[in-house]
Amino acid sequence: MQQNWQKAVLPHVYAILLFLGLAFLFCSPVLQGMELQQSDNVSWKGMSHEAISYQEATGIKPLWTNAMFGGMPTYQIYMPQDNYTYWLHLAFMLGLPKPVNFFFLAMLGFYVLGCVMRFRPWVAVLGAVAYGFASYNAIIVSAGHDTKIISMAYMAPTLAGILLAYRGKYLAGGMLACVGFCLMITSGHYQVVYYMLLISLIIGIAKLVEAVKARTTNNFLKATGVLLVFGALSALPATVSIWTTSEYGKFTMRGGHSELSPVAGQESNKSAGGLDKDYAFQWSQGIGETFTTFVPNLYGGGSTSPLSDNSHYYKALTGLQVPAMQAAQIAENAPTYWGPQPMVDGGIYWGIAIMFLFIAGILIIRSGDKIWILICCALGIMLAWGDHFQAFNYLLFDTLPGYNKFRAPTQALVIPQFLVPFLACWALNDIVSGQLDKQRLLKNLRLAFYITAGIVAAILLASFVFMEFTSSTDPAIGNLQRMVGNNQDVVNQLVDALQLDRAKMLRMDALRSLLFVAAAFGVLWYFLKDKMKLQTALLALLAIVALDEMLLSHRYLNKHNYVTPSNYAAIFAPSEIDKAIKADPDPYYRVFDAANFQSAIGSYHHKMVGGYSPVKLALYQDLIEHQLSKGNPHVLNMLNAKYVIFPDQQGRGLQYQQNPGALGNAWFVDSLVWAKNADDEMKTLDSLPTDHAAVVDQRFKPQLEGVALYKDSASKVQLTQYGLNELRYRSSNRQAGLAVFSDIYYPAGWSAYIDGKKEDIVRVNYLLRGVKLPAGDHEIVMKFEPRSYEVGNVITRWASILILILFFAVLFFEWRRSGKQPTA
Repeated sequence: MQQNWQKAVLPHVYAILLFLGLAFLFCSPVLQGMELQQSDNVSWKGMSHEAISYQEATGIKPLWTNAMFGGMPTYQIYMPQDNYTYWLHLAFMLGLPKPVNFFFLAMLGFYVLGCVMRFRPWVAVLGAVAYGFASYNAIIVSAGHDTKIISMAYMAPTLAGILLAYRGKYLAGGMLACVGFCLMITSGHYQVVYYMLLISLIIGIAKLVEAVKARTTNNFLKATGVLLVFGALSALPATVSIWTTSEYGKFTMRGGHSELSPVAGQESNKSAGGLDKDYAFQWSQGIGETFTTFVPNLYGGGSTSPLSDNSHYYKALTGLQVPAMQAAQIAENAPTYWGPQPMVDGGIYWGIAIMFLFIAGILIIRSGDKIWILICCALGIMLAWGDHFQAFNYLLFDTLPGYNKFRAPTQALVIPQFLVPFLACWALNDIVSGQLDKQRLLKNLRLAFYITAGIVAAILLASFVFMEFTSSTDPAIGNLQRMVGNNQDVVNQLVDALQLDRAKMLRMDALRSLLFVAAAFGVLWYFLKDKMKLQTALLALLAIVALDEMLLSHRYLNKHNYVTPSNYAAIFAPSEIDKAIKADPDPYYRVFDAANFQSAIGSYHHKMVGGYSPVKLALYQDLIEHQLSKGNPHVLNMLNAKYVIFPDQQGRGLQYQQNPGALGNAWFVDSLVWAKNADDEMKTLDSLPTDHAAVVDQRFKPQLEGVALYKDSASKVQLTQYGLNELRYRSSNRQAGLAVFSDIYYPAGWSAYIDGKKEDIVRVNYLLRGVKLPAGDHEIVMKFEPRSYEVGNVITRWASILILILFFAVLFFEWRRSGKQPTA
């Protein structure tokens, strides 16, 4: 009995230990106490600092923040919720340091899929390593796309649950799919969730066709019914996130909610309730870029890739009398990428040995599952082409529900990224099973090798024959004109040198791929010729895959991405200007940083007019495009921009000054302009007669009927208490009037109470709040109380508890049932 238990458990223990060892090896700087510096994570810390600090100081869960863009919900930044399934995620991560935990989780998730498919343990481990160290994972981890890598890690166990259910293991399969998909949704990267839904739909159709042919529709209906029930259950713990995100999305630039008429000539780029196509398809992978999966530096790697002092580019710089140190710094960030995307961090590479096994799988595997795998892979690749395959992608963008909320089509490559190694491992498992004809296997393996090596060889040959290695941005690389005195001939020399380096990078990677694919083919050839033992062959293949992918991914995530804790903390250290502004005792004003409008660092210290967020409110985006970009001082005043930061005259540093025109937190209106529509409202902001004048869309006339426009020198509205979910004011006015608050209008949650009685909030000056105040002295309370959060969080709490109970109950049931199975 003990021997059987050890035989069943020890392979999994060894696998987990191997994953831990490889993850720590790849992220070895964490062992020296270093921290990973991620640009997006730095931005997140800046964005979320006010909300986190507020909760720590008050114990109140913040649902709104004023740290950027005049104010916005915290839903996509930092929103405390009672989703207890997150405990499972923490358990799966083993408390590992970042980013070790990401790579470990990705490998663990794929390993679960391999085990469910009954792959040999070492085959499952090989697939897990291949998936965990694919180059895209290293790229997004280095950038700080934490939610994306977590979502991707749970794709494999979700698929495992789906396949298990269709194999007749309804309860276990449904529960596994439920937990995997639940944790995917909880991580909050809905684009990856959407891709998983597309995969599930394609699997369902394929299984239906298979069931009809085999006359097993009853089993199909049972499995599909179980999966639909568990799938619905899996979404419930994320109710608060889904509900608030869905509600908020209608008011954001991603929801296509701008009320302004589109610019003439760009009407066709607007989608119904979604992003502009120009914006959504900005990161579309070139069709030729698909082959970076064979040769990673096919298009030059990243937009800023390091070149050595042996490079043509470095030598050209030093030949132009550029000092060696400066030349080295320039070469360290050489723009080697020459593909069609605005910028990339590196080529998408899943391992040449994996591509070889994938092609072998197409030739070897006879299961009908191969069809849906190939369809999903093809779909992911075509979606990634985006703008380069408009006939297909524009149709889906305009017709698929919710798809027009997403951008960066290249992200669709997450679909083939885990299905390619899945089919590759399936093929490897069949190859080493001993159940297939060896002669046929040898023939198919040889053909797969010829195809894989042939593609690489063709790319290598093309680099000598017709590739030009030019980019449309080359004439302006690194502001070379200024560095070389606007001498175009010299610029051309540097561009020529850079093109030689791009060609060299491609050819070196092509030779590298040929070496690794030949090694993988050789191992399998020797194994099938009975010249190598199975265990030796699998370990050799594992070493080939690990060495290939980890070395490649090390280009994008290495010691240069880590800093000491003190250096990381220094990123958020206040500057002298920050310190001077923060000395102001006023609890609530805004700062307009004209030098760094789109930076999130300022939000760490101040309440900013600008900031960083990919999901800002559409009203604010309109204001940026039509007013703030033009420097309209009235708009800065109405946003209570009390301080302005700007470059000094020499352009060497920054200065700041107080804005005497800032209108404060609230004020009474002395004149009112009615606008016919949103376009008229925005245009009126160009030239309001006075700062205390206001423009209101005529749709709000019923709420403001009978309002007086009375204001004298004694009229005032003063902030008495600042909070994120609640603001308190005192007003004083001889007659009733309209007060404007320098806070962003957001109807899905904000309410106004005058002496405890609820009052309507109207939209004033296109995006501010206006409230009709009675004569006399009154207390005004602004509360942010979105029903989507209050009710959604209750559903989240109890649904997550239910899933945890079901999860452990199913575990116990399966354990008891396995214990009753007869042993061999």
